[in-house]
Amino acid sequence: MEDLNADSLDLVELIMAFEEEFSDGATTIEISDEDAEGITTVQLAIDYLRANGVSDD
Repeated sequence: MEDLNADSLDLVELIMAFEEEFSDGATTIEISDEDAEGITTVQLAIDYLRANGVSDD
C-alpha cells in the first residue's frame, strides 16, 4: 500500500489478515489477486471491504 510504504510481501500478509479478520461462519471474505493489486491505499481497502459486506458494526 502506497500510503503505508508496504512492499509486496507486506501486502500479501495484510490481505490474508483481512480475510481472516472479516470472515466468520456466515461470511467468507476472499480477496482475489486481481482485486488485491487494486488496493493501493488504506481508503481503497476500506472501500473494498465495505463493498463486500464488511460493516463498521
